[in-house]
Amino acid sequence: MKNKLKKVFAAGLGLAMIFSQCGCKAGTPGQTSASNAPDAVQTDIPDLCKTVASKDGLGEDAIVGTCYGDDEISDAKLMQIVTKHFNAVTLENELKPETMFGNSNAAPASDSIHKEELNGEQIDVPTLSYARADKMLDQITSWNSKNPDHKIRVRGHVLVWHSQTPEWFFHEGYDKSKDYVSKDEMNKRLEWYIKTVLTYYTGDQSKYKDLFYGFDVVNEAISDASATYRTDTEQGGDNLTDDTHSSKSSWWKVYGSNEYIINAFRFANKYAPASLELYYNDYNECDAKKRGGIIQLINDVKAAEGTRITGFGMQGHYGVNSPSVTQFEEAAKEYAKHVEKVMLTELDLKPSATFDGSEAKLADELNREGDYFARLYETSKNLKKGGVNFCGITLWGVIDSNSWLQSANNVGGASDGKMKVFPLLFDEKYQAKLTYWAFVDPSKIEPVDALKRPTMEITQGSVNIDGEIDEAWNKVQAVKLEIVVQSVAVTCDAKLLWDKEYLYVLMDVKDKDLNDKSSDEWQQDSIEVFIDEDHKKPESYAPDDKQYRVNYKNKLSFNGEKCKAENMKSAAKITDGGYLVEACFKWTDITPEAGKTVIGLELQVNDATSAGSRTGTLSWADDTGTGYMNPSVLGNAKLV
Repeated sequence: MKNKLKKVFAAGLGLAMIFSQCGCKAGTPGQTSASNAPDAVQTDIPDLCKTVASKDGLGEDAIVGTCYGDDEISDAKLMQIVTKHFNAVTLENELKPETMFGNSNAAPASDSIHKEELNGEQIDVPTLSYARADKMLDQITSWNSKNPDHKIRVRGHVLVWHSQTPEWFFHEGYDKSKDYVSKDEMNKRLEWYIKTVLTYYTGDQSKYKDLFYGFDVVNEAISDASATYRTDTEQGGDNLTDDTHSSKSSWWKVYGSNEYIINAFRFANKYAPASLELYYNDYNECDAKKRGGIIQLINDVKAAEGTRITGFGMQGHYGVNSPSVTQFEEAAKEYAKHVEKVMLTELDLKPSATFDGSEAKLADELNREGDYFARLYETSKNLKKGGVNFCGITLWGVIDSNSWLQSANNVGGASDGKMKVFPLLFDEKYQAKLTYWAFVDPSKIEPVDALKRPTMEITQGSVNIDGEIDEAWNKVQAVKLEIVVQSVAVTCDAKLLWDKEYLYVLMDVKDKDLNDKSSDEWQQDSIEVFIDEDHKKPESYAPDDKQYRVNYKNKLSFNGEKCKAENMKSAAKITDGGYLVEACFKWTDITPEAGKTVIGLELQVNDATSAGSRTGTLSWADDTGTGYMNPSVLGNAKLV
């Protein structure tokens, strides 16, 4: 995942020294303010890895991992948590191409380009920088030599990624102002890079050869928007001319196909020891549409000659309400049909949609997070018992205050950085949270009751869709939208009618600041209507489920197989205090009957600011903000 912004620790203490200091004094120079708290690491609670990596957990050989960077290894308390509770580590940024190239993103370091031999040919290559990774790996190696009964293994992350790879790596002369290289030339660079990194860290002569259990070969190569291969024209605010990218892929720009992915796994198989597990790793992996693209990538790799892929890394950048545990379970089962191993590789948790960061709501929020983790872990164990080789869980960080989610970012698992979040198992004072007890003793967590959704009655009637208030509307009682997700400066009253052909909606929005600047329709001032016609409440969209969006200028957008312009009519007009939208939506899967038909329904308003971005939503039924992917959270509407 993306490089995070956080306070940098002084590098004055080596890890071997830290590991030997079970009780360092508070206020060690160079530590964060959290380190100066009086709280000591809890030594009297069970070791997490002994619970999860057990016959009653995910199996005695399970990965129970965490992630940290070289700026955290001088924090003695943090490292004490690592060595007590985890049996595996992922280096956060230190093995990514950006770091391996010395963080020289604008251009290679001066005098860096030199010749090396590849397949009998001398080629020009940049110098690699191993120092940051080696510092961490040397210290883990030292720990392992002194603690043979509790060795820490390492996951390599990552060889090939569109992000955090300098743009100059794809250009002639390693100069991004020049033309892109040919595919043949890029293949040489790709093979050289993978050969060099894997030989250095996992080769027979490497001092680290017994340290690594696996390596992420390719990361995040499937598009969220298209659910197929990520291209050089991917949506996002980045440009190919930037030093590095968050969305667009220069790998695709050079190859125009998935050839670089196939070759990456081919070269990894060629140079990695047979014991090293080779992974594809991606986020939003529980989305049914994107899941199909990920499985296609896996099968394309498997079908190619000379490749090897061991497993799939489900990153697990989840939220309290999304994905549902059922969606996670379904996704893991599907991936297990195509690869040998499945594991969570970057697990953290964003808060529920209605959490506002206040102390008043914090206790409830932390319990919700604990409940989610408890259900996720129980499901993971059931997957293992059911024959899915679900072989590990890695948390993306050690303590909350250092999590990348504390800062704004715009990639998978993104965070807006607007409020303090609590995504991990240990807090800023190094204390175990309910999320820790979710794995060790979930009885400490109050189970969260299934969310009860409101019910309304919709009377029968018909109107003309012209933006005017027909007489029939005057007889309909308004429904007020009152559920705020994040923050809004709008109000809305809605009225509904139905007949044998359509569901009719009138939404009167009071909003003083109307904006449609964003290229993302959901970030424009707009209304949304969600419909689950057969009321089966599925956790992913079935053919009868629809999400219609109409902005204040009557611009339309859709989500759902049968959610199309031909199945609706709409009119919108700006009013003195905001805007009004009138629309009707054609029944496609049911024949409605008065007194018998109940549908799933949600009404939502998106509130955009003058800056061109959405601040939050106002809704009738759903307090999770996940109706766009999970119709089970919609409210209930009876046709009378």
